[in-house]
Amino acid sequence: MSKDSEKTIRTGDKEQSRFSSTLELSRETFMGKIPTTQHACLEIMGEEKERVLLGENEVIIGRVPDCDIQLLVDNVSRKHARILYRNEEYQIEDLGSTNGVYVNGIKVEKCILREHDIIEIGCMKILFVEEKIRS
Repeated sequence: MSKDSEKTIRTGDKEQSRFSSTLELSRETFMGKIPTTQHACLEIMGEEKERVLLGENEVIIGRVPDCDIQLLVDNVSRKHARILYRNEEYQIEDLGSTNGVYVNGIKVEKCILREHDIIEIGCMKILFVEEKIRS
């Protein structure tokens, strides 16, 4: 079948295009921009749970004092991983660490984070918590 015959319906002697009255609308055109507020944080699990709020700035996780999140554990690299905010999503990226970054038990080099993902860096477990609220 040719492209033209796929897009037409024959009714008696008349040809009518199937898509003649279909107009494609983007979600923003149809619904308008839906204002959302995004809250995300990391819960560092350990003897004392620590909560770190995330914003749009990148966050470096590692063992040295100049990291945004310092994990004082031997099997954590000096600069182990970073969390980025891109295209309204949080991502984690391994910075060439010795022991790797795991998300939900799977070793990753770069990964988009989802609600309740468990990040493992060295022997530390970190829970990713994200909440999007429509205003």
